[in-house]
Amino acid sequence: MNRSIRNLLLAAAAVAPLAACSDRVRYEDPEAVETIDPRFGSTDLQTIARELTDSFLATNAWTGERPRIVFGGVANRTKQHLDTQNITDTIRTSLVQSGKFRVLAGDQGIDEIAKETDYQQSGAVDRAAAVQLGMQLGAEYVFFGRFTEIAKEAGSVESRWMKFTLNAVDVQTREIVWADEVQISKIKDSSFLGW
Repeated sequence: MNRSIRNLLLAAAAVAPLAACSDRVRYEDPEAVETIDPRFGSTDLQTIARELTDSFLATNAWTGERPRIVFGGVANRTKQHLDTQNITDTIRTSLVQSGKFRVLAGDQGIDEIAKETDYQQSGAVDRAAAVQLGMQLGAEYVFFGRFTEIAKEAGSVESRWMKFTLNAVDVQTREIVWADEVQISKIKDSSFLGW
């Protein structure tokens, strides 16, 4: 065999496996069950948000018509890097859309409001068009919570148990008027060579 043909065949054989490995991107149903691995995922977020929203809407823990609520923090006590605000954003959106509550801006919203009111008071805005300060509403109820997990591994088995707890506290009395939690358990069994 000609030396150049042999080198060409060897080069083609070396490149062939690399050509077979390519990335593919596709759209998926964002509400479909996602089980890529046992870590926290989109299905877990949707499950937690739906169950806690339904639980809170089903209770009459609050007083008055359209009570004023605000979301505080949710402590992430897991070993995973999670944006717990992503979960409370979904719950907050559902409560706003229910029309049963007056949902107030939390920390991030307050920072943005402060920037805007500072700008309006800087003299750059016509005083007649500036908002009147001291007219913001106070919250009657504050939501806060915690996200925890227990993760274990033994040989080829990995287990994760996660719990998301959310509380609503009456600002005036400090009484926790509603609390609920959602538990999620996942197990991954890595088999040898797919057997």
